[in-house]
Amino acid sequence: MSEIELTQVEPAFASPMMLFQVPDCEVLNRQLVEEAQAMRARSPGATRSNRDGWHSEDDFFGRTEPGCTTLRTHVLEAVQKTTQLLSPHFDFPANRALCQGWINVNPPGAFNAPHDHSGFALSGVYYVSVSPEGLSGAIEFLDPRANANAYTIEGAACFNRKFIIKPKPGNLLVFPSYLTHWVQPNGDATDRITVAFNVRYLNASHPVPS
Repeated sequence: MSEIELTQVEPAFASPMMLFQVPDCEVLNRQLVEEAQAMRARSPGATRSNRDGWHSEDDFFGRTEPGCTTLRTHVLEAVQKTTQLLSPHFDFPANRALCQGWINVNPPGAFNAPHDHSGFALSGVYYVSVSPEGLSGAIEFLDPRANANAYTIEGAACFNRKFIIKPKPGNLLVFPSYLTHWVQPNGDATDRITVAFNVRYLNASHPVPS
């Protein structure tokens, strides 16, 4: 008797996460640290998912500081590459990206509570300064599927209820905005600094939302 033949594997309901590395990021990160701390000194910030941390206004894509300007180029490149991987035939000329971004500064003990980024397609984080120790400041994603692990297959990652990424400086993570996630407390003695962003696409013929 001949064996059955596997003809196709479908990544149904997949939630891919794209992790990029910005090259030669040391100079950029020093610039971003200085810029973030200067912004923090001038503004009380906003309260969103941040707990005991500082969240800037959502104006990253309009900032003119050198570090922000350089990082913006990397973010837009990562978003375009992610979009091409997820949708190889995506019509970029017929669409425009609506972007929102902000800076997070989490001092020792600060964290971000579980949340998602509804109203957008892709979200992401650039890691400027993060702790190398354990899971301090790690980002944890929660499974969006109800009852997915009622019965599991040992060792099969598709049944996991959470997924943890321990980032390094210079990492640029892009993920679907619907994923609920949170940031573990900063256990380091120095600030954890990140730049976060959201993106959605609009038909180029539609007016830009006010």
